[in-house]
This record gives sequence, structure tokens and C-alpha cells, in this order.
Amino acid sequence: MSSIWQFVCIALLIAICYGQSEDPFAEFDTEDTVIISDDYDIEIETQAEVVDSSELEDDENSDQVIIEDEDFEGINPGGEKAQHGNNELNIVNAPINIKGHWDDYYLEIIGLIGVFVYALNFYTGKSINNRLANAWFEHHKKILSDSFYIVGDDGVSKEVSEGVMVKESENKFVIWCTGRLGCDGIKIEIKLLRRQDLISVLSQIFKPNSDTITVTVYHAVDDMDSIVLAVMPRKGIKRLQQEVQDLAHFATEKKVDKFDLPSQLGVLSEFSEVSNEFLSVPVCKTISENIDVFDSIHFSDYYTGFKISQESQSETERPKPVKRMIFNFVIPGYGKRTKSSIMETTEPLMRMVVHMMSKVTKFKLSKENKHKAEKHRIQVEEDFLKQTHSQRQEAAQARRDERKRLEKEKVQELDAEAQRRYEEREYKKNMRRSGPRVKQLKVKTG
Repeated sequence: MSSIWQFVCIALLIAICYGQSEDPFAEFDTEDTVIISDDYDIEIETQAEVVDSSELEDDENSDQVIIEDEDFEGINPGGEKAQHGNNELNIVNAPINIKGHWDDYYLEIIGLIGVFVYALNFYTGKSINNRLANAWFEHHKKILSDSFYIVGDDGVSKEVSEGVMVKESENKFVIWCTGRLGCDGIKIEIKLLRRQDLISVLSQIFKPNSDTITVTVYHAVDDMDSIVLAVMPRKGIKRLQQEVQDLAHFATEKKVDKFDLPSQLGVLSEFSEVSNEFLSVPVCKTISENIDVFDSIHFSDYYTGFKISQESQSETERPKPVKRMIFNFVIPGYGKRTKSSIMETTEPLMRMVVHMMSKVTKFKLSKENKHKAEKHRIQVEEDFLKQTHSQRQEAAQARRDERKRLEKEKVQELDAEAQRRYEEREYKKNMRRSGPRVKQLKVKTG
């Protein structure tokens, strides 16, 4: 990609320098000149005279105009023009520019170069992303085939298909795997940089990003106990704890000293029993050895996504909690290394994913922590019902106010007699509502 940018810069510099090197009006330069005779020597002499105010008054009263010959020197009083030598004006036609120059079209040349570079970058970036995605799939296919019965189902055809990598866009590829006890399936998302987009390539220079791999494991209801665990970079752990609902309700930050993990990582867990069980010595060693590839892991039996924003707080239906395991990995090099071998760096972490999947299905909480976890989830449901109840009351009150406002507007359009009858009817209705309620009992005698 660097050779493309070097070519672009050189072409732009040549076009700009070539456009500014020559005079754009040089085509009109010619040795033929217009000859104008200098025989007309007209001298205009102006003399400033001081005139008194008394003389001005006398001039206003007089109707005579005095003309002096000195004011018209060089002009024949008889009306004929004085001829002095040759007074002819030689006019030479300017040359017509029929042949164009390249420097007149340097803006168009720059535009064509830009279109050519954009198209070249699109096809080059597209081929690089395809090659990287295929390289990752080919290298990890054996690990996936040993763990799942079906690898690479397209999810569209009725018949079972294998070895299909779904291309959602020019930089996003998805692999579906299923056929394993303890989980419904996994979804592998290969999110590469937008190398086919020239603007994204330019922004990559100032704000580098990396290619990412996201593995989402879907568990059934009985395949996962009450587990909430997250390992992620410490600099963003506070923000995610506030934005992700299950982490905000259940998880607390644990000390990393007892785990053999790098200092830049933080641990969130509901119970210490969970973190001690899953962050074993082999797992921590794998993460430490591949810290440049590891980004985060998140296990939850009550995953509902991110919190609802303040603008959409009116939603009264809570997303149904699901059981998920989410692994996020990054490809090192910030997109500068585009060789196929770079995609092999996630192999140890993919083996860790398979190990974690087997461990989750076998893990069971102790009775005490299980009871606490159930109480926590019941409390979250009750808080949500209280919140939605108040929101429903506010929405109902807003609808009543709107209905009253519309009724008042209709009443304003009625005549005086109709308004009086409406006010009397409303007054009687309010009196009935505010009065005591008395039940009438009918007693049959005899």
C-alpha cells in the first residue's frame, strides 16, 4: 500500500509544478504591436485664478459668455480638425488559441489520478481482506473440526453445508459452527480493517486500529450455571462496568495479585469462586504469553447487552437474558502486517476457547453462592418492574393530559350555550367522583 501512496504523491507534485511553471498568458505574447502616432501634441494648461465674491455676483447678472482663445489651444475654432502628420491606427489581430496545453488541465488530471487511485485501492484492499480471512479459516479449521460436527454452515440452505465462510461485507466475515454437547453453537466474526476504503486507509495513518476476531458461544438454559466473569484491559473496565448491564448489577472488581495475569488487565466477577475456577494457571499462562493478541473475555448467564440510554428509557420490555461466552482477540501489527502468517497468532487462544467451553458446562456453584445469585437476579427483576411501573404511570398521565388538551380545544370552537352545557356536565362528573361512595342494598321482605 505504501507504493501506491508514493505514486500518488509524485503524480500530484508533478501536476502542480507543471501547472505553475509556465505563464498561462504566454500564448498571447507576440512581437507585433499596435503603433499609435505621437504627432498629437495637445497641451492643456490650467490656471488657477482667484475670483472675488463681488465678481461672481456681477457674472450672475450678466447674460454674456466670454470665451478666451487661450482655453482652446490646438483646436481650430472653425470646427475643422487640425491634421498633424499620419493619424492612422494600425490594428493587429490577436492569435486564436486552437492548440491546448497540458498545464491548462492539471485540475482534471489530478481528479483522474484520484479516481484511479481510489479504484486501485478498492481492489487491492478487497483482495488483502479476502486473503487474510481465508488464511485464518484454513489455519483454524482443524481445531474447529475436532470440536464441532458442522464447521462453516451458511445458515441459509435447508441442507447441511460445511466449509462456508459467510461474507457480510468487504471487511467482515462470519463462520458458524454447531454440533457439540453443552452449547447450541458458536459464531466467529472476522472483522478486518476497511482496507478497500481510501478514507479509512487515510484515517488509519492518524488513528491506527487493528483487525479483530470475536467468538460468541451460545449456551442453552441448562448448559451454564450462574456465572458472571470478565477479564479485560484495566483502562476501560470502569466504563464497561457502567454500560454493560450484567456487569453493573452483579460483578465487582477482584484483585489481580493472586492471578498470574499481566498488570494491564482487570478482573470482574460475581463470586471469587468463579474467578478462581476459570482463571487457572494454564489459562493465565496462555493469556500472558499472548497478551498482544488477547483483548477480553466475558462470561454471563444473564447477558442483556448494554444499558438502555436515557433517550430511550420509555421502553418497558426488558431484553430476555441469555447465556453467552464472548471472546475478543486482536491481530497484532495495527494492520501494517498483511501476510497470511499473521493470522496464525490466535491459535493458542482458540484452543483456550474450546477448553473454557468444556469447563463451563461442568462447573456448578456451591449452594450458598447459588442462593445468593438467585436473590441477586430476583432483586434486579423487581427493580426493573418498579422502574417500568413508574414509567407506565408517567406515560398514562401524559396521555390523559393530552386528551384533556384536545377536549379544551374542541370546546373553544363551540358556541356559548354549548360551552355552558359542557361545563355543567364536567362539574357534575367531578362532584360524583369526589363524593362518598355508597352501596345500595335491596332487601326483599316477605
